[in-house]
Amino acid sequence: MTEEIKKTPEDLFVKKRVTRLRTIAVFFVLLAIGVVIRLFMIQMVNTSTYQLLAKRQYERRVTLDAERGVIYDRNMNKIAVNLINYSFAADPSFMKETDKDKVAENFALVFKKPKSEYRKLLSKSTAFVWLERRVSEMTARQINDSIRGLIKLQSLRRHYPYGKAAASILGFTNIDNQGSSGIELDQESELGGLDGWAILQADALGRLRPNPDYPHQETKNGRNIRLTIDMNYQTIAYQELEKTVNDYDADDGMVIIMAPGTGEILAMVNYPGFDPNTPEKYNSSNLFRNRAVTDLYEPGSTFKAFSAVAALEERVRKPEDRINCENGQIKLYNQVIHDSKKHGTLTFTEVVQKSSNIGIIKTTQLLGEEKLYQYVRAFGFGNETGIDLEGEIRGELKHPTKWSGLTLPMISIGQEVGVTALQMANAYSAIANGGSLYKPFVIQSIIDLSNDDKTVMFEPQFIRSIASKETMTSVAGMLREAVVGGTGQRAQIKGVEVAGKTGTAQKIEQGSRTYSKDKFTASFAGFFPVKNPQLVFLVIVNNPRKSIWGEASAATTARAIVEKIINSSDAFAKSINRVMAELEQDSTLEQNGLTPDVKYLTTETAKNILDKLELPYRFIGSGDMVADQAWDFDGGKKVLLLKTGSQLTVSEAQLSDESSSPVKRVPDVRGMSVRMAMNRLYEAGIDVKIKGSGFVIAQYPRAGKGIKSGERCVIQCRPSL
Repeated sequence: MTEEIKKTPEDLFVKKRVTRLRTIAVFFVLLAIGVVIRLFMIQMVNTSTYQLLAKRQYERRVTLDAERGVIYDRNMNKIAVNLINYSFAADPSFMKETDKDKVAENFALVFKKPKSEYRKLLSKSTAFVWLERRVSEMTARQINDSIRGLIKLQSLRRHYPYGKAAASILGFTNIDNQGSSGIELDQESELGGLDGWAILQADALGRLRPNPDYPHQETKNGRNIRLTIDMNYQTIAYQELEKTVNDYDADDGMVIIMAPGTGEILAMVNYPGFDPNTPEKYNSSNLFRNRAVTDLYEPGSTFKAFSAVAALEERVRKPEDRINCENGQIKLYNQVIHDSKKHGTLTFTEVVQKSSNIGIIKTTQLLGEEKLYQYVRAFGFGNETGIDLEGEIRGELKHPTKWSGLTLPMISIGQEVGVTALQMANAYSAIANGGSLYKPFVIQSIIDLSNDDKTVMFEPQFIRSIASKETMTSVAGMLREAVVGGTGQRAQIKGVEVAGKTGTAQKIEQGSRTYSKDKFTASFAGFFPVKNPQLVFLVIVNNPRKSIWGEASAATTARAIVEKIINSSDAFAKSINRVMAELEQDSTLEQNGLTPDVKYLTTETAKNILDKLELPYRFIGSGDMVADQAWDFDGGKKVLLLKTGSQLTVSEAQLSDESSSPVKRVPDVRGMSVRMAMNRLYEAGIDVKIKGSGFVIAQYPRAGKGIKSGERCVIQCRPSL
């Protein structure tokens, strides 16, 4: 019998310990096997899934904005450019709650918005959310961008250096720097370019950094565009139109300036306008329309020039033919038609000069419906001009088969026909250039800096001949007479042969086909010089309440625009008698009936003007500039006394009454070109009078002095400093 071995307590303890160690060993072996299996699954089976999750944490695909093409005027002045700005976004999944609070508080303080607005954005379950876009560099500096998960991106935004002046043509871009209106929208395919993209790597704080080893797509920048617009003319026209609309309490206005021999648009202005740098501030989309091509108006008497062309070309009238104007009243189809003044017998030239409705109606009755319609269509009315701007409308011109008995007489004097400002300006260009109708255009060239072969130049496009040069010359002469001694006298400029015609047309009441009794459209269309015209201009003032007549608001505005263009252009200085053009229109009648205003001119220039007019004068003082002038008796004879000085000052007494009119400080424009000086003064809200051309050598009031609202700063210029 085998003897049983009795186990001691020590043996039992060792056994238990061994069992426990074996259990732990088995557990760790199984755990290791599980880890290996899991690693195998991650590394071999689900590799792509976990790689994607990892990439989402440290990689971001971002769009690289293409640089938008620059827009230039005809003189290569930049009128639409790109400025660097910043945009801020966030990855909420990468941020702590405390950091979200800090970001929301920082943004609320800088951008003056509720903190809750940003906190709501940061609460979204997404890896990317925009917080603010198109932020200036100065504002961006106030943001603490070191917080983990906050993303700062550099981008470009559009800037328009001339502000409102060219907004109706240029349009503006949206928050993504894409065209929303005007040329910016029309030429988006050329200006916009093609965006690229890149994969950026996030650092430990969530900030995105470029990595050259990551894939990316290069951007293709947009092409530049050069316009036919002259920003000098554009700014002058905007400034004068703004003044007119406000002075005459009008609803709005338009100005177009064209080159008659090519169809180039040199200026196209709408007022009121908008600032394309901040379009979000404007509630009415009507301000964004280019009304010169989208809106119709009845032209009134400016249309009589086309009736005159048809009558002369078809030989139913000669300029010297005499017409009985029925003492200012005629009855047609139970409708009484009046002239603004009672006229008896007038020559055909005088009919145009004095704007006789009856004289024109009697003439077109000889012409007939078909012929009048034929010529009106030939001038381009009732069809788009084809300009390279979107939104143009055809206008309204009924076919003769739909005319009533009154339609012919009404159309001949500019009623029962709807035209755009562009159609009217283009038609007057045909009269000015001798009978040729051109397609108007505003884009001179599209420039590709990367490839000269892809640069596109646009040339003038001839459409048709309307009438003989002889006929157009005769009508131009009639329009000249209208300015010299007719309804357009307020457009007259001494030494410059301006031709043109005023128009005052009743507006049609909205919602009806009846003419308003108290709403009118005032206009003036013309060109200069009469011989070899260089510019055609059209001014339209919509519903002027202080004076309804085109000769008051529109003709006066046209003169102011032309005077400033002449005085700021060396090209016109060579072809126009500038000495006479500088004489004031409101000169008092003294001596030979004319006293030129030579204040603030150099003594040499004043001497030349007065010698030419054979006026007696005497200088007082030894200065080189005329400070004041006055007629007085010297030795028993009347003499123009000219007080001179070398430094012009303004009397403090003139500026003492600051309570009734706010005083603005005059900037220093000495040494600037006329164009730069005008822009600087205009930005300061100060009207300007220009003496001479070239560069500013003196100004009055001097820099830093005060000037009341409505007063003008006079700048004396000469071709070179």
